[in-house]
Amino acid sequence: MNKRALIVIAVIAVLVVASAAVAVMYLGKGPDNKGTEGTISIIDDRGKTVNLTEAPQRIVSLGSAFTEIIFDLDAKGKVVAVDSSSMWMVNNQTDNITNMREVSKLSVESVIDQDPDLVVIWNFDMYSPLITNMESSGMKVVAFYPKNITTILSTIEVLGEAIGEKDKAKEMVTSMQARIDAVVEKTSGLSESERPKIYLELMSKGGQTVGNGTMSNDLINMAGGYNIFSNGTKNWLASTESIVEKNPDIIIIENQSAKTNDVLKATLGPSVTAVSEDKIYRIDGTTLTTSPRVVDALENMAKWFHPELFA
Repeated sequence: MNKRALIVIAVIAVLVVASAAVAVMYLGKGPDNKGTEGTISIIDDRGKTVNLTEAPQRIVSLGSAFTEIIFDLDAKGKVVAVDSSSMWMVNNQTDNITNMREVSKLSVESVIDQDPDLVVIWNFDMYSPLITNMESSGMKVVAFYPKNITTILSTIEVLGEAIGEKDKAKEMVTSMQARIDAVVEKTSGLSESERPKIYLELMSKGGQTVGNGTMSNDLINMAGGYNIFSNGTKNWLASTESIVEKNPDIIIIENQSAKTNDVLKATLGPSVTAVSEDKIYRIDGTTLTTSPRVVDALENMAKWFHPELFA
């Protein structure tokens, strides 16, 4: 074989090797690569790493907060089934979305029937057996339990990445954070005497109030108020006597409650400042949850607490 032929063969060999290397890099399957280029890898609130080879196209959302996030990220078309708490967002006439009803009564088989490539669920202890069984059946599951504004924002980012809408999720979080900052900038420096005393009653919790360690308590503080039951923890049913004794300046009750303002006034009596000054406000209960609209709740509270600052 002459010298010229050897050179040609060598050049061809180099080109073949180079092409193969480019192909490997493109496919993300080189020895030092941990997955394909399209692989999505997130860590949920269990601390578990969940890997997806591509953005899911058949999502089962078992929590209204997560459903709302997914819909707000323009990914409604990827959702094939939701739980009953999410159905208020679904148009039964036009949306081809199955109602899975109550999560606590779900069977693994009913979820399998939806052929999901991702299931989103609350990271509640009561759902642990269901989550374990779904994963044992080969389903990809992400579980979240955000408990305050900071973790709501991080959940939106992580869930957005999990469903292939990372950029939209970042934009949403940036917008929400700007609105939060606009409120806190005006309220963070308020003294205790400048903060009105607040009583909040949740229809969604059977008329219970909120204590320290709850998202609603955080919202009251961030909006420039003082929760009259902040010495307690979590949720409980406050007695009429204790509410009257603490004498709130402002009362907030979820709009979904059957209890009218007149009934509340009659129950508490005119000695309560919020009653005598007619400062009982109704709030949309769906904003007091881990969804993008939680900022709406914060802004409404801020306007009610400090109209002079948020005209």
